[in-house]
Amino acid sequence: MKCFRSTSIYTIKKVYTEGIVPSCGRNSRLIGDDRKKVFFSEGFNGAIALFIDFNIVYNKIKNNQMPLSDNELYSKIMNSKNIREYLGEGVYLTFDSENVVNENNEVDGFTSETINPDLLEVAVIVNNNDGTFSYSRFDVIHFMMAQTNYNDIKYSGIKWPNIKLYEKHNQKSEEEKIRINQSKIRQYYEENQELINKFRNNQYSLEYVPLRKLCLSRIKEETSKIKNCESFKQKRVENFEEEER
Repeated sequence: MKCFRSTSIYTIKKVYTEGIVPSCGRNSRLIGDDRKKVFFSEGFNGAIALFIDFNIVYNKIKNNQMPLSDNELYSKIMNSKNIREYLGEGVYLTFDSENVVNENNEVDGFTSETINPDLLEVAVIVNNNDGTFSYSRFDVIHFMMAQTNYNDIKYSGIKWPNIKLYEKHNQKSEEEKIRINQSKIRQYYEENQELINKFRNNQYSLEYVPLRKLCLSRIKEETSKIKNCESFKQKRVENFEEEER
């Protein structure tokens, strides 16, 4: 099974040389988790559930429905228009689940091991009609949603007992937690139909390009221009060339 990790475009160069190293990034700090791990999700279902979970946390903090003690993150959230602006552009890095030991579950997966860059690929959406493509993480996650019925995502939520943010949720039954989370996932689907429906046909497909074959300067330059999901470029995936280093 493919594992997915959402990664900022500005960290790609470091990943390119060092791989994904266990750390405690701002997204972990957002939910009060201070462990140094490599976080990821398994399959489309896991990636979708985690993205929507994060979107919910972001909106609650922005609407002052959830406290956040980290002043730097709080300021960044309050000064951003939406989750896309808060996260910034990035890609979904992928690797095979057989190459890593998942110490948690399919949605909130993590490992204590560094992921070697030779094992990493970048998820790319290809327009099969004209060969243009996008590696925007926002296009990729909405493509996943277009291929996945929200009723198939049976996710009960965060199971980490040491995170106070989820104490009340953890007290509910598994059936109730799944029902609550499915309603949240359905709500996101309904509120973002236009972005998701764009990928509900055979015009687009998902491909995986080895990280080592990507030209770093090209991916940074082009992704920085992406706005409002208009991220398809007039170059084909197979035309990527490894940059001299």
